[in-house]
Amino acid sequence: MSEYQGKTYQDAVLKAQQDLNKPQAELTITVVDPGRRGLFGLGARPVKIEAVVKKVVEPATPTLSSSPEEVAPVQQEEPAEQTTQLIEEPVATEQPEGNPEGAPDGQLSPAETAARHEQNLHRMSAAATKLVDYLEQAYRALGVDVSATVQSSGAKDVTIELNAPTPRRVIGYHGRRINAFEVLSVAFLNYQGVKDAQVTLDSEGYRAKRAKTITRIGERAVTDVIASGQAVFLDPMPARERKLLHKQLEDNPNVKTYSQGREPFRSVVIAPK
Repeated sequence: MSEYQGKTYQDAVLKAQQDLNKPQAELTITVVDPGRRGLFGLGARPVKIEAVVKKVVEPATPTLSSSPEEVAPVQQEEPAEQTTQLIEEPVATEQPEGNPEGAPDGQLSPAETAARHEQNLHRMSAAATKLVDYLEQAYRALGVDVSATVQSSGAKDVTIELNAPTPRRVIGYHGRRINAFEVLSVAFLNYQGVKDAQVTLDSEGYRAKRAKTITRIGERAVTDVIASGQAVFLDPMPARERKLLHKQLEDNPNVKTYSQGREPFRSVVIAPK
């Protein structure tokens, strides 16, 4: 057993292997002194170990046979037989009955589209008849005698005229009552199976008058924005009136519009560009 030392444990082991001239040797190591690094080199003490050769690992070397007969010849695999692939001709398939006109996958044929459109029209017509009765009963519960009439009806939209001796009670303050009944009408049609319907309730030409009023409000707001350089926040409006304002001012080079808030208190903001 010999003693070796170094700055680190690895240095000491390396010195032991070199001294014993057995780089591939497995050593039995006994640490005599683990040493210390010290502070800035002061008080440093090297690592001391005792090493004994335990086992020598010799590198494996390939052995060559002395006679060429002992070397088995390498058999080359015979090339696989080439197989010819038969390309089958596409078999003509019949068009499904629901797509007789050869419409692309995922699309309806014109005949099927027309049939579904007729179904939607019929569904809206039946639901609009029930909506008329609902509106008359709801207004009657509020003490307003109303006669409702369907003016026009499509697959997804319906316009109903509300006639009464006192139109103001039908419309309400700033249109709040008639707008609220529009929201209820959309929910009613949705319950009847008409999804995403658009309902327009009108009385004594109120919608046309309101459109003119919205136009004037937009013009005054643009003047205020240009004069003050600050945004103008308008009162909450239904979606139809907000769209009217956005459409009116979309080409104005001085202002921009956007909506903020949540229904039914969503309003339009007109701001400088």
